[in-house]
Amino acid sequence: MPISKGGKKEIVVCASGASGARLTGRFLTRLLANKEIARVHFTASEAFRLVLEKEERQEMDSLLKALPNRSKLSVYAEKELGAPVASGSYPIAGTVVIPASASTVGAIASGSGQKLGHRCAEVALKEGRPLLVVVRETPMSLVLLRNLVTLREAGALVIPFIPSYYHRPLTLDDVEDHFIMRLFDHLGLKSNLGRRWK
Repeated sequence: MPISKGGKKEIVVCASGASGARLTGRFLTRLLANKEIARVHFTASEAFRLVLEKEERQEMDSLLKALPNRSKLSVYAEKELGAPVASGSYPIAGTVVIPASASTVGAIASGSGQKLGHRCAEVALKEGRPLLVVVRETPMSLVLLRNLVTLREAGALVIPFIPSYYHRPLTLDDVEDHFIMRLFDHLGLKSNLGRRWK
């Protein structure tokens, strides 16, 4: 069951170097705007920073400054293994790896992670807390598929970014928000970010 403090939740967001940096920014924006969120803990790999610059022509500082409710955001470097969220004793309601590259999935599945994002995911698994892995890779190799099975067997939810069309999206924002709504569902967060199937 997700942990909450006074009815509000703390969520960890880990961003790796897969394509989809824009989705990470959108997810952070929606999380920080959610009234059920007490704090968002964010860590990004150096590879994510490079992808952000290539895909969005945006620096990390610019992404962070554009986020709402910055007072609810804690940011950690990928090597900051002494961060509070690296410990299972810190009460986190859920961890989301978005996007998750194939190498990040492999590091988490093998328990050999060297970065804070890997450690946060490993903590979620060992503590039995929600871990959502938004894998961004296609086609998927047999190695990646086996690593994803390992994560699923360990308790993670594997949630590739696959858009739905029944809600008739008109913009990329519509597509992303509907997907984020589903992530919120698995984190126990309320939202009205998209139209549900009826």
